[in-house]
Amino acid sequence: MLLRHLRYLSSVVEHGSFTRAAQALHVSQPALSQQIRQLEEQLGVQLLDRTGKAVRATDAGAKYLEYVRRAFREIDAAGRAARDVNDLSSGVLRLGFTPSFSAYLTAPLARRFREKYPRITLELNALSQDEIEADLIDDKLDCALAFCAARASGITSYPLHTERLSLVGRCDHPVMNNKFIDVRCIEKEELILLNNTFVTRQTINNHFDKYGIRPNIVIETSSMTTIIELIKSSSLVTILPDAVAIERQGLLSRKLLPTMQERQVVLLQREGAYRSAAMRAFIGILDPLVQELETFPLS
Repeated sequence: MLLRHLRYLSSVVEHGSFTRAAQALHVSQPALSQQIRQLEEQLGVQLLDRTGKAVRATDAGAKYLEYVRRAFREIDAAGRAARDVNDLSSGVLRLGFTPSFSAYLTAPLARRFREKYPRITLELNALSQDEIEADLIDDKLDCALAFCAARASGITSYPLHTERLSLVGRCDHPVMNNKFIDVRCIEKEELILLNNTFVTRQTINNHFDKYGIRPNIVIETSSMTTIIELIKSSSLVTILPDAVAIERQGLLSRKLLPTMQERQVVLLQREGAYRSAAMRAFIGILDPLVQELETFPLS
């Protein structure tokens, strides 16, 4: 059995067709069919159901492909490990993160990492929590910044810091004259918030519902940049991690009372995954920044 046979099988199931798989693999359809037949004969089981309009895996084929795909991930990881350059003169780090981190964590991390390791390519991927966990399992990411412990099996988590949601607005906004903000006062303010697809927004909604708050939400968006720019240039306020105000001149964060549920931020990695030199260097940049966030006071 050759690795080629396994890739052929995977491609046929992925495309649901011998014709489309042959085109994608740049081989003739008869040659592809012959290779799959050889694999089935060697294993002594039928791997593909060819009777319908689309070719699909049999029960035996589906189970077999689970192991095949796992093997592919390990082979790809082995290739990266072999190419890893410990002197950091080259390399790639694939980082996933939930979008709310882009406002205060991802950008400073990327900037510091690039300043210290300019020859390492940093791939940044803004994804939902579910997408992050799936991509880690599929070896499409080296690591990720996300919330809490992973729900999916096969992922390990490394605790980083506790994220606190607060009211964020301009320094000269009247509501910012108060050291602490009663959550009921939110009804009087015009809010711009992340839309309901974000975990951050869901946390905010739950808090409002708990205390019977009816917020005046005038803008919803999926863009952190839009939120930051609008609160800097208008009377709008938002609810985001208090650390958003770091390095942003003219913005303040104020603690809401009752306080919103704090969330544990973690670094996620596939269990047993190879930790490259670039990954180790990234953690060396990450730890000091996390310590700064933990000591950041509410202004």
